[in-house]
Amino acid sequence: MSGKIVLDHVQEVRNNRTDGFINFGQKPDGSHFRIPVIIIEGGQEGPALLVDGCTHGDEYEGAEAILQMAKELEGTTFAGTFIGVPAVNMDAFMTITRASETDGFNLNRIYPGNYDSYSTHRLAATYLDRVVEYADYCITFHGGGDVLHLEPLIGYLPTDDEAGRKGRAMAEAFNCKYLWDMTVVPFTGHSLHAYQEDHGTITILPEVGSHCGRLHDREKNVAICYDGIRNIMTHLGMKSYPVPERVKQMAVELHYIHSFNGGIQTICKKENEIVKEGEMLAYMTDVFGNVIEELKAPYPGVVIGYWSVPVIRPGDWWSLYAKILD
Repeated sequence: MSGKIVLDHVQEVRNNRTDGFINFGQKPDGSHFRIPVIIIEGGQEGPALLVDGCTHGDEYEGAEAILQMAKELEGTTFAGTFIGVPAVNMDAFMTITRASETDGFNLNRIYPGNYDSYSTHRLAATYLDRVVEYADYCITFHGGGDVLHLEPLIGYLPTDDEAGRKGRAMAEAFNCKYLWDMTVVPFTGHSLHAYQEDHGTITILPEVGSHCGRLHDREKNVAICYDGIRNIMTHLGMKSYPVPERVKQMAVELHYIHSFNGGIQTICKKENEIVKEGEMLAYMTDVFGNVIEELKAPYPGVVIGYWSVPVIRPGDWWSLYAKILD
């Protein structure tokens, strides 16, 4: 870690832990747009690991794991520095929405941001310059949010350089079944490129948690995030945790398949199913029960996720379907 993160407001200092906020704009009522930051100094030389959640405000499992990890590390000795940001986009977090309530922008589509634009653009630029810049490694948590079922998978940039190799090693160390090669994604301006390519912070992007699991699998999904942080800290030599049983991993290239129409959908192939080209993934009916659209597998692959509520709108992500790379 080169230099120190400067907080605009220190909430509390306790043992080796500092909680506080970075401000990036004053609201009409005098309060601030702000980013909550937890900094825990391990007391021994080592890397700075940033772990953040709620880039999208309805994807909270990572945030809970960050708070658990911070509580566990407080008052202990370890190598390096743990930087926890439970809610990067507090505006979206407070309204339980994917995008910012104030200006409607999706934070994970507008990196590297812009200080002279809307508040979410300013958030992106501020976060990169005042937090990400000081981290050597990062785990940036995402999930299925309010409308998707999504199997846990770990995104990384497989570039042919040292950063790419370190990122792949981190993805493997997190210890989930699916390793997501993020070379091909259907959107720009996301955090992985901004963190790693623009700021040199080796980054992985776990997608853990989903709409379907809110009630029944919440603890399981938070535990996946928590265990993943511990696995990464062990991998980076920051702290020694028990080595977990290694899962059999599969490298995939994820594709987001959109619906053309809107209607009532029926899922035919569920998560983890290996599918042949041409098999029916899902179909859609209108409100009279007439089939108006069929979704067939465009190639052999595996189902990672899908729209999990009955009503689907034109253009929504219908199926998260992946090519198997190895």
